[in-house]
Amino acid sequence: MANPFLARAGFTDAVAAPADGQMTLAGSITKTGALMGLCAASAIGIWVTSTSLGPSTSTAIMVAAIIGFVLAIATSFVPKWAPVTAPLYAMVEGVFLGGLTLVLNSVPKYAGLPLTALALTMLAGGAMLALYVTRVVHVTQRFRAVMLGAMLAIMAYYLLSFVLGFFGVQAPFMTGSSWASIGFSLIIVGVASLSFLLDFDMIEQAVNRGSPKYLEWYGAFGVLVTFIWLYLEMLRLLLKLNGRRS
Repeated sequence: MANPFLARAGFTDAVAAPADGQMTLAGSITKTGALMGLCAASAIGIWVTSTSLGPSTSTAIMVAAIIGFVLAIATSFVPKWAPVTAPLYAMVEGVFLGGLTLVLNSVPKYAGLPLTALALTMLAGGAMLALYVTRVVHVTQRFRAVMLGAMLAIMAYYLLSFVLGFFGVQAPFMTGSSWASIGFSLIIVGVASLSFLLDFDMIEQAVNRGSPKYLEWYGAFGVLVTFIWLYLEMLRLLLKLNGRRS
Protein backbone atom coordinates (compact mmCIF):
# COMPACT_ATOMS: atom_id res chain seq x y z
CA MET A 1 0.00 0.00 0.00
CA ALA A 2 1.31 3.42 -0.90
CA ASN A 3 1.42 6.10 1.75
CA PRO A 4 -0.68 9.11 0.64
CA PHE A 5 -2.04 9.74 4.10
CA LEU A 6 0.50 12.20 5.48
CA ALA A 7 0.23 14.32 2.33
CA ARG A 8 -3.41 15.16 3.00
CA ALA A 9 -4.33 18.75 3.80
CA GLY A 10 -5.82 17.63 7.11
CA PHE A 11 -2.31 16.82 8.33
CA THR A 12 -0.51 19.73 6.69
CA ASP A 13 -2.83 22.57 7.68
CA ALA A 14 -4.13 21.60 11.11
CA VAL A 15 -3.23 24.02 13.92
CA ALA A 16 -3.75 23.24 17.59
CA ALA A 17 -6.47 25.00 19.57
CA PRO A 18 -5.54 25.82 23.18
CA ALA A 19 -7.65 22.91 24.48
CA ASP A 20 -6.13 20.37 22.10
CA GLY A 21 -2.56 20.43 23.32
CA GLN A 22 0.35 20.60 20.89
CA MET A 23 2.04 17.82 18.99
CA THR A 24 5.59 17.02 20.10
CA LEU A 25 8.38 15.01 18.51
CA ALA A 26 8.76 12.87 21.64
CA GLY A 27 5.03 12.11 21.57
CA SER A 28 5.18 11.13 17.91
CA ILE A 29 8.13 8.80 18.54
CA THR A 30 6.37 7.20 21.52
CA LYS A 31 3.18 6.62 19.58
CA THR A 32 5.07 5.22 16.60
CA GLY A 33 6.72 2.73 18.95
CA ALA A 34 3.32 1.91 20.46
CA LEU A 35 1.78 1.15 17.07
CA MET A 36 4.75 -0.98 16.04
CA GLY A 37 4.47 -2.86 19.34
CA LEU A 38 0.73 -3.48 18.89
CA CYS A 39 1.30 -4.71 15.35
CA ALA A 40 4.07 -7.06 16.48
CA ALA A 41 2.01 -8.34 19.43
CA SER A 42 -1.01 -9.24 17.29
CA ALA A 43 1.28 -10.84 14.69
CA ILE A 44 2.78 -13.04 17.42
CA GLY A 45 -0.74 -13.73 18.66
CA ILE A 46 -1.85 -15.20 15.33
CA TRP A 47 1.26 -17.41 15.33
CA VAL A 48 0.49 -18.67 18.84
CA THR A 49 -3.19 -19.36 18.09
CA SER A 50 -2.70 -20.72 14.56
CA THR A 51 -2.92 -24.34 15.70
CA SER A 52 -6.32 -23.83 17.29
CA LEU A 53 -7.56 -21.70 14.38
CA GLY A 54 -6.65 -24.33 11.80
CA PRO A 55 -8.29 -23.66 8.42
CA SER A 56 -9.83 -20.48 9.86
CA THR A 57 -6.40 -18.82 9.66
CA SER A 58 -6.92 -18.01 5.97
CA THR A 59 -10.29 -16.45 6.76
CA ALA A 60 -8.74 -14.40 9.55
CA ILE A 61 -6.09 -13.08 7.14
CA MET A 62 -8.69 -12.04 4.56
CA VAL A 63 -10.99 -10.40 7.11
CA ALA A 64 -8.04 -8.56 8.70
CA ALA A 65 -6.96 -7.24 5.29
CA ILE A 66 -10.45 -5.84 4.60
CA ILE A 67 -10.87 -4.29 8.06
CA GLY A 68 -7.37 -2.83 7.87
CA PHE A 69 -8.14 -1.19 4.53
CA VAL A 70 -11.36 0.34 5.91
CA LEU A 71 -9.57 1.65 9.01
CA ALA A 72 -6.78 3.14 6.87
CA ILE A 73 -9.27 4.99 4.66
CA ALA A 74 -11.23 6.22 7.69
CA THR A 75 -8.09 7.48 9.40
CA SER A 76 -6.84 9.23 6.27
CA PHE A 77 -10.09 11.11 5.77
CA VAL A 78 -10.70 11.93 9.45
CA PRO A 79 -7.32 12.43 11.17
CA LYS A 80 -9.05 13.25 14.47
CA TRP A 81 -10.05 9.60 14.71
CA ALA A 82 -6.40 8.51 14.68
CA PRO A 83 -6.07 8.07 18.49
CA VAL A 84 -8.66 5.28 18.18
CA THR A 85 -8.37 4.02 14.61
CA ALA A 86 -4.55 3.94 14.42
CA PRO A 87 -4.13 1.42 17.29
CA LEU A 88 -6.97 -0.67 15.86
CA TYR A 89 -5.31 -0.56 12.45
CA ALA A 90 -2.00 -1.67 13.97
CA MET A 91 -3.60 -4.68 15.67
CA VAL A 92 -5.60 -5.73 12.61
CA GLU A 93 -2.57 -5.40 10.32
CA GLY A 94 -0.59 -7.48 12.78
CA VAL A 95 -3.10 -10.29 12.30
CA PHE A 96 -2.85 -9.89 8.53
CA LEU A 97 0.95 -9.79 8.40
CA GLY A 98 1.40 -12.50 11.01
CA GLY A 99 -1.02 -14.78 9.20
CA LEU A 100 0.57 -14.12 5.82
CA THR A 101 4.02 -14.78 7.24
CA LEU A 102 2.78 -18.00 8.85
CA VAL A 103 1.25 -19.29 5.61
CA LEU A 104 4.32 -18.49 3.50
CA ASN A 105 6.71 -19.86 6.08
CA SER A 106 4.85 -23.17 6.06
CA VAL A 107 5.76 -23.68 2.39
CA PRO A 108 9.23 -25.30 2.34
CA LYS A 109 10.57 -23.29 -0.62
CA TYR A 110 9.47 -20.01 1.01
CA ALA A 111 10.60 -20.82 4.55
CA GLY A 112 12.64 -17.96 5.99
CA LEU A 113 11.72 -15.43 3.29
CA PRO A 114 9.20 -13.50 5.45
CA LEU A 115 11.72 -13.06 8.27
CA THR A 116 14.36 -11.97 5.77
CA ALA A 117 11.91 -9.42 4.35
CA LEU A 118 11.19 -8.16 7.87
CA ALA A 119 14.90 -7.79 8.67
CA LEU A 120 15.53 -5.91 5.41
CA THR A 121 12.54 -3.65 6.05
CA MET A 122 13.78 -2.76 9.52
CA LEU A 123 17.26 -2.15 8.14
CA ALA A 124 15.91 0.16 5.42
CA GLY A 125 13.74 2.07 7.89
CA GLY A 126 16.65 2.50 10.28
CA ALA A 127 18.93 3.66 7.47
CA MET A 128 16.39 6.25 6.30
CA LEU A 129 15.99 7.53 9.86
CA ALA A 130 19.76 7.84 10.26
CA LEU A 131 20.06 9.69 6.94
CA TYR A 132 17.28 12.06 7.96
CA VAL A 133 18.46 12.76 11.51
CA THR A 134 22.05 13.40 10.41
CA ARG A 135 20.80 15.59 7.51
CA VAL A 136 22.84 13.58 5.03
CA VAL A 137 19.67 13.69 2.93
CA HIS A 138 17.63 16.90 2.81
CA VAL A 139 13.94 16.72 1.99
CA THR A 140 13.48 19.55 -0.51
CA GLN A 141 10.37 20.68 -2.32
CA ARG A 142 11.62 19.00 -5.50
CA PHE A 143 12.18 15.74 -3.60
CA ARG A 144 8.63 15.91 -2.23
CA ALA A 145 7.18 16.54 -5.69
CA VAL A 146 9.11 13.67 -7.29
CA MET A 147 8.20 11.26 -4.51
CA LEU A 148 4.53 12.23 -4.61
CA GLY A 149 4.48 11.69 -8.36
CA ALA A 150 6.16 8.31 -8.02
CA MET A 151 3.73 7.16 -5.32
CA LEU A 152 0.71 8.30 -7.30
CA ALA A 153 2.01 6.43 -10.35
CA ILE A 154 2.50 3.26 -8.30
CA MET A 155 -0.96 3.60 -6.75
CA ALA A 156 -2.47 4.01 -10.23
CA TYR A 157 -0.70 0.85 -11.40
CA TYR A 158 -1.91 -1.07 -8.35
CA LEU A 159 -5.45 0.06 -9.13
CA LEU A 160 -5.08 -0.95 -12.77
CA SER A 161 -3.81 -4.36 -11.72
CA PHE A 162 -6.76 -4.76 -9.35
CA VAL A 163 -9.30 -3.87 -12.05
CA LEU A 164 -7.67 -6.12 -14.66
CA GLY A 165 -7.77 -8.97 -12.18
CA PHE A 166 -11.58 -8.96 -12.35
CA PHE A 167 -11.30 -9.80 -16.05
CA GLY A 168 -8.70 -12.49 -15.55
CA VAL A 169 -5.89 -10.33 -16.92
CA GLN A 170 -2.55 -10.18 -15.09
CA ALA A 171 -0.91 -6.75 -15.18
CA PRO A 172 2.72 -6.91 -16.38
CA PHE A 173 5.52 -7.01 -13.78
CA MET A 174 3.27 -7.66 -10.77
CA THR A 175 4.20 -11.34 -10.64
CA GLY A 176 6.68 -13.62 -12.34
CA SER A 177 10.42 -13.85 -11.96
CA SER A 178 11.61 -12.12 -15.13
CA TRP A 179 14.37 -9.55 -14.75
CA ALA A 180 11.91 -6.84 -15.83
CA SER A 181 9.51 -7.87 -13.06
CA ILE A 182 12.35 -7.94 -10.52
CA GLY A 183 13.52 -4.52 -11.68
CA PHE A 184 9.99 -3.18 -11.27
CA SER A 185 9.89 -4.48 -7.69
CA LEU A 186 13.29 -2.95 -6.96
CA ILE A 187 11.98 0.45 -8.05
CA ILE A 188 8.94 0.14 -5.80
CA VAL A 189 11.10 -0.99 -2.86
CA GLY A 190 13.29 2.07 -3.43
CA VAL A 191 10.32 4.44 -3.50
CA ALA A 192 8.80 2.83 -0.40
CA SER A 193 12.11 3.15 1.47
CA LEU A 194 12.47 6.82 0.54
CA SER A 195 8.88 7.41 1.67
CA PHE A 196 10.12 7.18 5.26
CA LEU A 197 11.95 10.46 4.65
CA LEU A 198 8.67 12.14 3.69
CA ASP A 199 7.02 10.78 6.84
CA PHE A 200 9.80 12.05 9.10
CA ASP A 201 9.82 15.45 7.37
CA MET A 202 6.07 15.95 7.59
CA ILE A 203 6.03 14.98 11.25
CA GLU A 204 8.83 17.45 11.98
CA GLN A 205 7.07 20.20 10.05
CA ALA A 206 3.81 19.54 11.90
CA VAL A 207 5.59 19.73 15.26
CA ASN A 208 7.23 23.02 14.30
CA ARG A 209 3.83 24.45 13.29
CA GLY A 210 2.34 23.58 16.67
CA SER A 211 -0.16 21.07 15.27
CA PRO A 212 -2.77 19.44 17.52
CA LYS A 213 -1.87 16.55 19.78
CA TYR A 214 -3.98 13.95 17.96
CA LEU A 215 -1.70 14.24 14.93
CA GLU A 216 0.98 12.40 16.89
CA TRP A 217 -1.14 9.31 16.32
CA TYR A 218 -1.72 10.28 12.70
CA GLY A 219 1.98 10.72 12.05
CA ALA A 220 2.72 7.38 13.73
CA PHE A 221 0.01 5.81 11.58
CA GLY A 222 1.71 7.12 8.44
CA VAL A 223 5.06 5.63 9.45
CA LEU A 224 3.39 2.26 10.13
CA VAL A 225 1.65 2.32 6.74
CA THR A 226 4.99 2.93 5.04
CA PHE A 227 6.61 0.13 7.05
CA ILE A 228 3.88 -2.34 6.06
CA TRP A 229 4.02 -1.25 2.41
CA LEU A 230 7.79 -1.70 2.32
CA TYR A 231 7.59 -5.10 4.04
CA LEU A 232 5.04 -6.41 1.53
CA GLU A 233 7.04 -5.12 -1.44
CA MET A 234 10.27 -6.50 0.02
CA LEU A 235 8.54 -9.86 0.42
CA ARG A 236 7.26 -9.72 -3.16
CA LEU A 237 10.80 -9.00 -4.39
CA LEU A 238 12.25 -11.93 -2.44
CA LEU A 239 9.55 -14.24 -3.80
CA LYS A 240 10.44 -13.22 -7.34
CA LEU A 241 14.12 -13.77 -6.71
CA ASN A 242 13.33 -17.13 -5.17
CA GLY A 243 11.38 -18.00 -8.32
CA ARG A 244 14.50 -17.57 -10.42
CA ARG A 245 16.36 -20.07 -8.27
CA SER A 246 13.62 -22.67 -8.46
